[in-house]
Amino acid sequence: MLQHYRVVTDRKLSPDIMRRQIDFIKHETRQDRVLVVVDSLHKLPFKNLSERRTGIDEWLRNMESIRDEQNVAFLVISELSRGLQGRYDEKPDLAAFKESGDIEYSADNAMILSPSWDPLDPFSSGERKSILWLVASRENSPGRVSEYALEYPYWGFKEV
Repeated sequence: MLQHYRVVTDRKLSPDIMRRQIDFIKHETRQDRVLVVVDSLHKLPFKNLSERRTGIDEWLRNMESIRDEQNVAFLVISELSRGLQGRYDEKPDLAAFKESGDIEYSADNAMILSPSWDPLDPFSSGERKSILWLVASRENSPGRVSEYALEYPYWGFKEV
């Protein structure tokens, strides 16, 4: 499945460098379709940290442009804002994406994987399950997608 898997780490990444990297990968792999995974949206370089929200929104607009120009798919991982009392356990919506106002305009699908157990409790009882929520989509209604159980010791997930 990952026959042509590449990792690019560039602390000076810009949209132009991203475009060139995508061109290079397409040429090197002789593939027209490319999936770009960005981990994490909040760690992309900005001009300065006081402009973090506008920087994130600018990156999202650039990725949308690159997607259309170069026919690539993006999987962008974003940090979440905490809910009331510093928790993540309520039903998520677009406001859950930290400092990412443009996600609702840029994303074809926005999903959140949220724990249905207390991740800060080292002695949590029972099976550790997480729920995958579709919070925005151009084609489907928002709602619960599936539930997954943590598969220890492999740190993977199995659908329940």
